[in-house]
Amino acid sequence: MGSYSFQVWWLLSLMALLALASWVGRQTGQGNLGILIDGRGRYSLTHFQVVFWTLMILSSVLGVLISQGFDPKAVQIPPELLGLMGISAGSGVLATGVKESKDAPGSRANVARMGPFTLSNGKKTTITARIAQIWLEEEGDQADKVVSITKYQNFIFTLVILGFYVAAAWKSGGLPKLPEGIVWLIGISHAGYVGGKVPDKR
Repeated sequence: MGSYSFQVWWLLSLMALLALASWVGRQTGQGNLGILIDGRGRYSLTHFQVVFWTLMILSSVLGVLISQGFDPKAVQIPPELLGLMGISAGSGVLATGVKESKDAPGSRANVARMGPFTLSNGKKTTITARIAQIWLEEEGDQADKVVSITKYQNFIFTLVILGFYVAAAWKSGGLPKLPEGIVWLIGISHAGYVGGKVPDKR
């Protein structure tokens, strides 16, 4: 096969998986990006991270598999990629657990959900789903008004590491071996993100 066969099949696989994610999102009634909206009716950073890492890594694995004639022995997944997916999945589980505890009956957390939302002074405001919620506060009077610094930091780290992964995979023509420091960096970022969700905000 040609020297660019991996890149071609990677792009084709990515487009197919993006189309599938878009179709899944539309089934929720929330449009093409519905897959990024959580049970609160808000765009979720956790959904964004899990979805995009899954799309990026799975499409590149498919690119390698197809370009190598469907030889499974040709697919050697570097341990750093497994660590990256493990961190993303683990962070998603922990963040979802924190959300569920705050959504449980009797919780004192004042979580902003889609629709009418009551502020601490008794006034009501309306929350609608929008992309910016990926990095905005989601609790208390400042919900959807100010940036959550832990969410913003984790969002930026995710974009930078995604860009690094794409560049490394494209240049290597296969699944790249990421520096160990990159995995530690994203791990620390995710720890800060999950930790920032724990305190109740008023």
